[in-house]
Amino acid sequence: MSETRLPAAVRRAGILAAAEAEFAVTGLAGTRLEAIAARAGISHPRIVQMFGSKQKLFLEVVHAAFDRIEAAFEGAEPTLGALGSAYVGLLQRERTVGLVVLQGYAAAADDGVREAVRRRHLGLLDAIARLTGADDRQVRTFLATGLVQTVSAALELPGQRADIAWSAWVLDLAGAGHRH
Repeated sequence: MSETRLPAAVRRAGILAAAEAEFAVTGLAGTRLEAIAARAGISHPRIVQMFGSKQKLFLEVVHAAFDRIEAAFEGAEPTLGALGSAYVGLLQRERTVGLVVLQGYAAAADDGVREAVRRRHLGLLDAIARLTGADDRQVRTFLATGLVQTVSAALELPGQRADIAWSAWVLDLAGAGHRH
């Protein structure tokens, strides 16, 4: 395999994009570094040299997905509804984000992955509360409805608009319960 000389940052971004595409489909256990290398147009040993291991590369991809979710939240109005809309928009624009997050949860049998994904999950809960002022129950409700949105997007369900309306209804209920 002939590798074109590219700046390190460009090469790294290309590998991460290739890894995201592969991990989104086949997860940590099912993805071969050779498949990522072929997609990125780089040698398998070069990936190992740059990232150390398949698990480390996987975690970089998972962290990048969580980073994009947090960035979408940071850019939204500070309400649960606006954060939800920003998340759905992200899932619609970048389908692999939801798939990679689901793959991160699916790989939680691995101790290192579980600890890293747990930290990111808890960080997301904290960010939602910080940005919106929501209480613990509202944040958990928001995350649960977000999971429905993630699964709906991953499965490309035809009634996804109904799920969006349902999510808004559930969030309204959680907010109404908080006011009593």
